[in-house]
Amino acid sequence: MLGHFGGRGLLGGEFKLDEARSREALTRLASDITSASGKRCSVEFAAEGVLSVANTNMERALRHISVERGHDPRQFALLPFGGAGGLHAVDLARALRIPSVIVPKAGGTLSALGVLAADVIKDQSRTVMLRPHELRQLETSFKEMEREAQSVLSSEGFPKSKQRHERSLAMRYRGQSFELEIAYGETDIAIDFHRAHRERYGYAQEQAEVEIVSARLRSRGLVEQLPRERVKQSKQNRTVRPSHFHDVSEQGRRTRFAVYRREELPAGVELRTPCIVTEYSATTLVPDRAGVSVDKHGNLIINLKLG
Repeated sequence: MLGHFGGRGLLGGEFKLDEARSREALTRLASDITSASGKRCSVEFAAEGVLSVANTNMERALRHISVERGHDPRQFALLPFGGAGGLHAVDLARALRIPSVIVPKAGGTLSALGVLAADVIKDQSRTVMLRPHELRQLETSFKEMEREAQSVLSSEGFPKSKQRHERSLAMRYRGQSFELEIAYGETDIAIDFHRAHRERYGYAQEQAEVEIVSARLRSRGLVEQLPRERVKQSKQNRTVRPSHFHDVSEQGRRTRFAVYRREELPAGVELRTPCIVTEYSATTLVPDRAGVSVDKHGNLIINLKLG
């Protein structure tokens, strides 16, 4: 209804969208809103309201895994995936003050690619209930878990040369009902715990007693890495012509968006905005006040102009 697909439909244009049925459904919603509020609601306004609710829910989820865990979103880039991830990414980044968005090539199949490329992971833990000065007792637990992990990974085809084992500890202040995971190595784990607690919760009780609740082992079977493909580099201009233009509804007005086919974009070019980038498995929407370029691997790099 709002024109975010660039007039091509989905799956590279093979899947046609039914605008008539979409309008019918949203007309009913607009009518209900008009009846409830007493103010006339247009179909476009109802559609924008649906997207606003969806964006708010996603923003809440992003805040939960960033701000609420002590991470400043302004220090990160947002990486959307899935067929619709690129349709919401810029709005979410602006809401969270994230300065850039990286839209991977073939984002609609990124999860499937991850299944092929990801290492095999085996997690184990042993409850120990120890103090930081009792670390020697941990060695037995770690060695038992490593032997078990080595056996399992070997049975799945990973020789020892293709195995990695990472030790960590679940720690807390005595009396707490939750733990933090701290890497176990050559450093002072009590100092590491206080630092991690301060980063996560904003404070540390360095005089309080610290206890180790459990020893944890993450074992990896290393998978052969997939080759990293590069897209053809542009040898001429740093700009590229859009395939066509399409009207998009924004806050009750129609705006002309450039539409690009992603498979036609060489590395090193910059796109005019506002624009829509279509591909077989996904669609990316870039409103105005943003710069878009294509890197050597075909990723879209969107830099936001945050006021």
